[in-house]
Amino acid sequence: MSDGSAGGGDGGEGMAERPEVRFRATRPASRARKAVAFLLGGAVWAAAGVIAVVLLGGSHIVRHLLLVTGVSWLVFGAALACGIVLRHREERRVPD
Repeated sequence: MSDGSAGGGDGGEGMAERPEVRFRATRPASRARKAVAFLLGGAVWAAAGVIAVVLLGGSHIVRHLLLVTGVSWLVFGAALACGIVLRHREERRVPD
């Protein structure tokens, strides 16, 4: 059995010959799409929490976890919206 060390003959030599592959998006996502995707991630977690409450019989701990997730999602969404508004306001002030 080979331990994977250099010179072991188990394919480790060919690794350096591979070309480097980088991902390049054909078209970058807009800021609005990124923000929506981020917020939808929180919504998916909240939906998972609701499903857990239904399936687990609405236990006290699961309901509290769902409440904390919802509140944190709302706070994050408000902070993100404020940040976007402030950035747009600053960008309008800068002369071209």
